[in-house]
Amino acid sequence: MRVALRTKENILEGTCVLIDGYKAGIAVIAIAAGLASAKTYPHFNPMSAYFYTNFYRWALRYISLLPFWIGGNGGNFCETTRIWRRRYYYMDEFIPPWLQSALFYVRKEEWAKEELEFRRFKKYAEPAFGKHYRFPTKEFNKFKSQFTVETIENPHEVSELSII
Repeated sequence: MRVALRTKENILEGTCVLIDGYKAGIAVIAIAAGLASAKTYPHFNPMSAYFYTNFYRWALRYISLLPFWIGGNGGNFCETTRIWRRRYYYMDEFIPPWLQSALFYVRKEEWAKEELEFRRFKKYAEPAFGKHYRFPTKEFNKFKSQFTVETIENPHEVSELSII
């Protein structure tokens, strides 16, 4: 089946349809979908402290890459932003108090709650589960970074995984 081109004649005959404002419509749908998931995922909610802390950490990562990139140590800028370079830097950074006061519409309880959750994470979760995680490498290793000896149910069936 041939597609009718968008010519003046085809539009007047009705064999061609123009969608006006497609990008604007998609933008409205994307914003509505984001706001609908804002309660479930607080780091997507512009009224939440998690949103701004996440943005602040990623901004620090990108800004810290600029001298590395300008110095010519990584080819182009895209190569300097790969996951093994700066993905886990600045995980303990929080928005400074002077910037928190500029974001007056975010409740102060949220900033305190976020720091309390981070302290609990550092005290309980990170020591318990951090030993099971292996950081990704540049070479593919057949998903060996996902398996550790401590997580195997039956230790007698350990063969290839104990090499890790």
